[in-house]
Amino acid sequence: MDKLVACQTCGLVQEVDEVPKDSVIKCARCHFQIIHRRLNSRARTLAFSLAALILYFPSNFFPIVTADYQGQHVQTTVFQGIRSLFQHQQYFIGSLVFCTSILTPALKIIGLIFISLTLNCPYWKKSRTWIFKIIRIIDPWNMLEVFLLAICVSMIELGEVAAVHPGRGVFSFAATVVLTLLATLSFDSRLLWDSPAEQRHYE
Repeated sequence: MDKLVACQTCGLVQEVDEVPKDSVIKCARCHFQIIHRRLNSRARTLAFSLAALILYFPSNFFPIVTADYQGQHVQTTVFQGIRSLFQHQQYFIGSLVFCTSILTPALKIIGLIFISLTLNCPYWKKSRTWIFKIIRIIDPWNMLEVFLLAICVSMIELGEVAAVHPGRGVFSFAATVVLTLLATLSFDSRLLWDSPAEQRHYE
């Protein structure tokens, strides 16, 4: 049965046939891929999300950086940085850092795990749709990559006046960033609306 599909790049609406497994359909005008199913999407998304969730806790509770300055040894975690902002009455910045570096990444990881685990359950279809919408809303506020870049820049700048070293948490933090990106890229959103037979075919 033919169906209409709009290209995400140039917006051209065109008719396409049923897509065979392991096949790719490209736009007739810009040749961008308009239908490309990600095979093993559910398993890969679940694996990456679980790994990101496991590393999420040490990345937030272990020291991100350690510094030696004038005989003092200082270790800083993400939570300590946020608490310091609130103690200095920087409530807006502290809340922004908390939301973008702790809250939204956790919600995204847990949401992807929930969707992956309940794909074969028709009773959770509406809940999965709402959770996916929430993930799409909070995704622009997920600033793990920017926060990691800020850590690296601060280590380089502070290295001129103090001995700054990466802490145990920075490696977990970097791994969490990579695994979260891989989980997002692996997820095929069309599984949310596929029939059970189609889900078994593509998942």
